[in-house]
Amino acid sequence: MAINIEMSDENLIDGVLSDADVELLRRLDALYEGADKVAIKKLSKNDRAWAWPKPENKQVGFYVPIEFRGDFFPSDQDLQIRTDKPHILQRTIRARWPGFRDEAKEMTYRRFTNKSSEAHFTVPPKAAFANIGPASFVVLGRKRDDEGVFFECLTIDSGTLVYAIVEQRFEMLPSFLAGVFDPPTIDAAPESIASEIDVLIGEFIAAAHNGTLPQLIMQYRQIPDGSAITALAQSTWLAADARRSFNPFLLDQPGNELRHLTTEIEFTIYRLHELRFRAAQALEIIFRDGIAPTTEQIVQRVVRNFIPLYQVMLNASQQRKTRVGTGFEAHIRTMLEAGQIPHAEQAVVSTRRPDFVLPNKPLYVSKSADALVLAAKTTLRERWKQVPMEQRNCTVFLATMDEKVTRSAVRDMANLQITLVVPEAFKADRTVVEYSNEPNVLTFKQFFREEIATRRKPRWIELGAW
Repeated sequence: MAINIEMSDENLIDGVLSDADVELLRRLDALYEGADKVAIKKLSKNDRAWAWPKPENKQVGFYVPIEFRGDFFPSDQDLQIRTDKPHILQRTIRARWPGFRDEAKEMTYRRFTNKSSEAHFTVPPKAAFANIGPASFVVLGRKRDDEGVFFECLTIDSGTLVYAIVEQRFEMLPSFLAGVFDPPTIDAAPESIASEIDVLIGEFIAAAHNGTLPQLIMQYRQIPDGSAITALAQSTWLAADARRSFNPFLLDQPGNELRHLTTEIEFTIYRLHELRFRAAQALEIIFRDGIAPTTEQIVQRVVRNFIPLYQVMLNASQQRKTRVGTGFEAHIRTMLEAGQIPHAEQAVVSTRRPDFVLPNKPLYVSKSADALVLAAKTTLRERWKQVPMEQRNCTVFLATMDEKVTRSAVRDMANLQITLVVPEAFKADRTVVEYSNEPNVLTFKQFFREEIATRRKPRWIELGAW
């Protein structure tokens, strides 16, 4: 059995739920049901490595983020002091892991007061953590039964469709690490656009009553082109701080700003326009000629027009994928221009068309080692294997916002002389990124200040290319 579903994560190409995905979604719905709160954490390598066949640490469980403490897990005041180790506060809690431990079993929540804010949840079933990928989720629902509070828990592999569904359902930005939420409901609107949805519903209802629905549908039947949305995102970013500049040499964290621009500001703007557009498309199918249908007609039109309605959602998915990728490239271009860094964009050479060639196309064509390629891919998976084809005796840098890449893949890239360029957050303390310490991984700040300004610029000036 497989189920097609509309998704927006460009990693998830086929959009097909497997039997295992369907079962996991069923377990998630069961977790939400009856829970008063749901806590979600994006797992770091240490949160998983204890369960590997060859453990890489002695943590034996996952680190409990400060966001969970008191609001979800017991506060320090509700923990017992261990008599043999007074710096450890702990409490026995009951937890069940459907598919691994179906009955609620006693586990331990420990706070280590000698290690600042450190706390651990021990010992969950090893099998739930052993084979999941980087930046996977642990999801916990807090419930009650006759014996009191217990926790229902699941892990969600970052490589699955279910992971993307959780991201969408809880409106997680790429910067999300941990949070406590109310359980989702079927009709709950995303908080970030709830007011916009209410306004839009009011507009469509009023138009249906006064006979102007066809005109309103036509008004919203166009999404601004990508360049307009990118420009609006950049102006929004600049307006937030009058001292801001896109010059990457002046930004303390250019990679984090790129991520914020692409996946938060720009995507939010796009989603508001998309909401109007897709709602107009769906209503156009149901409200023919602007005439309000009867209940029977609504049912008939939804059922008979399932494929067109499904196509509306599928097109939405594909356009979101494209939007994020083109936005990322556009913001990189703006930074290159603001820093007056010489470059050629989409330079066609034979069958190759690199996103950016620095400092110019002639050096790249001549196979000069003084040139470099800067490729931009928001997510990688197997797509990074296309990048080595752009090498012409020059160094290839691959800019990405993908935190789900494994160390082994990054080492494979190193063997092919590919250097990753990532947001600064990916190399920060307690990052969930598994490859943060690999030598072929630079932050955008390192790329611009060390690779370009320090190492490359003097040579490019000598060649007359800067």
